[in-house]
Amino acid sequence: MLLGVTGVALGLSFMMKSGLGQTALTAFLQCISLISGMKSGTLLMCFYLLCVLLQLLIQRKDFDKLQVLQLPVCWVQGIIINLTCYDIAFLADIRPVSYPMQWVFLAVGMILVSFGVALTMAADLVKQPFEQLIVVMSKKYKKPFNFLRCGADAVFITCSLLLVAVFSLDFTMLREGTWISMLVLGNAMAVSFPLMQKCSICYRRKNEKKEVSL
Repeated sequence: MLLGVTGVALGLSFMMKSGLGQTALTAFLQCISLISGMKSGTLLMCFYLLCVLLQLLIQRKDFDKLQVLQLPVCWVQGIIINLTCYDIAFLADIRPVSYPMQWVFLAVGMILVSFGVALTMAADLVKQPFEQLIVVMSKKYKKPFNFLRCGADAVFITCSLLLVAVFSLDFTMLREGTWISMLVLGNAMAVSFPLMQKCSICYRRKNEKKEVSL
């Protein structure tokens, strides 16, 4: 699971450095980062913390106590992004120097995010805070997961565009890579998730227990 969390954080870092756009969420957070001066990883930690608190408010007694471990997940991902994008100079300075290399960075980022999320999901222990909030809201309000997830992306992109226009920010957060990642990541998950399920010890053990009980 730790490998999955690390993979997601490194993938987001590569996408940020690509300069071709990012996921809808990280684009919004980077806009806030440019306005406030706070690091993107720190803002991601705060956002994930908010997601966990909202899960608690919605689920109350039904909240799975194991999911409290989402909090260290928030911290680990935020720290990795801060280290690779800001704090460790030689890592922060690794950036693409040409347009083709920007695409390489974006592709590597999407692959890492896809396999990182898939590995975390296959472990079936601690969930990604944002995705888990969408799952909780989907069950609570009887709305399809895809509908809520796409709606959240639309809100983040709209807010990012408004911030770019109002504060005259650099437009690199929302470029062709943003739209491509929205189209590609879901399809990539369709490949990476089954693969990670086969590799996951936790997943295999759960299936073995189910077969024994049957």
